[in-house]
Amino acid sequence: MRVAILRDLLAVLLALGATALAALWIPAVWVQHNIVDEQGFLAIVAPLADDARFQRTLTDPAVDQVLGDERVPPIVADTLTPIAKDQASQLTGTDMYASLWTSAMREFHDAVFTPGASDVQVDLMPAVERILSGAEDALPVRVSLPRPDNATVTLARIPDVPLLPRAAQLAPWASRLLPGALIAAALSLLLARRRTMMLLLLGIGAIAAGIAVQMLGARISDLVPDSVDQTVFVGPIVQVLEQRFSAGVTDQSVWLFGAGAVLTALGIAVIVIRRLRATREPA
Repeated sequence: MRVAILRDLLAVLLALGATALAALWIPAVWVQHNIVDEQGFLAIVAPLADDARFQRTLTDPAVDQVLGDERVPPIVADTLTPIAKDQASQLTGTDMYASLWTSAMREFHDAVFTPGASDVQVDLMPAVERILSGAEDALPVRVSLPRPDNATVTLARIPDVPLLPRAAQLAPWASRLLPGALIAAALSLLLARRRTMMLLLLGIGAIAAGIAVQMLGARISDLVPDSVDQTVFVGPIVQVLEQRFSAGVTDQSVWLFGAGAVLTALGIAVIVIRRLRATREPA
């Protein structure tokens, strides 16, 4: 009798473990593919290169590098300001600007997964050179403008978020969560004495996992620290990631609801069939 009780208890624990693993599977895989993986991250943030706010984060520092050089001849200093700004506005949409944006986002990605606070730095020399070359052609006098020795600027400082480096370490396990959940569910069915009830429990567990995933997607912004979510340059990028995460995991949670509905329906069908057979059997 004690062995039977232990079997049922272990079966229930395995079913609960399967529910937990199923709930973790969808958000973990999304984070692995879209945040931890650099190419997935770059694909999400690529459209932000067309946002005027982000364009200025690259072009304004490049203009500052040009106008802040004390070696600029006084004869062209006043005339250079509007010309440099006009040249900077022409950078957006070019392959060079796209390359700078990708470089900045790679630095951002590396900084996010570096333990401790980290700076996002990017070399703006290609943009500075393009602005200076265009300005030299546009100036009313023929002059060679000085080039800075170093045009690397700090775009933002990423606060320390210990959860993200840990997520990167656990990322290889994300794809193993679903097989783990399936194995735990199969073992719970094998061990349970009342397999029909266990089938119902697994169905309810899958539905509960789907609800948990949807709640996580709806409340993800509440889980991100304000030190990250409200930071200049960093905040808008994080908010885009939050929106994509919410939409992605919410869509994928349909699989859990579907699996839960199928398992629950099978359990109910088995119960109904058994009762019908029992009523037809002669007393």
